[in-house]
Amino acid sequence: MIGRITLLWVGLAAGVAAGLFQVKYEVQALEGRMNRINRAVLADQQAIHVLKAEWSYLNQPSELAKRALGNLDLKSVAASQIGAVADLPQRRPDSLLASAPQAVPPSEVAKLKGPAPAIAAAPMANPPVAKPAVATTPLSNPMLASVKPRQ
Repeated sequence: MIGRITLLWVGLAAGVAAGLFQVKYEVQALEGRMNRINRAVLADQQAIHVLKAEWSYLNQPSELAKRALGNLDLKSVAASQIGAVADLPQRRPDSLLASAPQAVPPSEVAKLKGPAPAIAAAPMANPPVAKPAVATTPLSNPMLASVKPRQ
């Protein structure tokens, strides 16, 4: 009887030892994987840092002028090159816009729609309140009062 209980305990201890041995090596494998991932993340962070430094260098105005704008031969705009809208030539009547199809007049649209439906004259509990019209001219808008029209 004592031999069976001892044999049971020895078997149980061997099973626990084998389980701990397996878990130990699984944990070691997972730690190795985690270390490889952490090294890859660190390498990516360093690469991002280098790319940000290169980006900030390339975005400096002097560098942009040297690389991109240097090839365009751009020059400053002279005051004599700026004109007014009134200086533009008038359109000719035979322009492309004149040959475009014309819009349908409102009277023709009303004919196409047919008669308006009759609305029953029922008393309304809360009749709609008419809102005051707001003018959109610059002089009536206090935000635009200081804006002067261009001449």
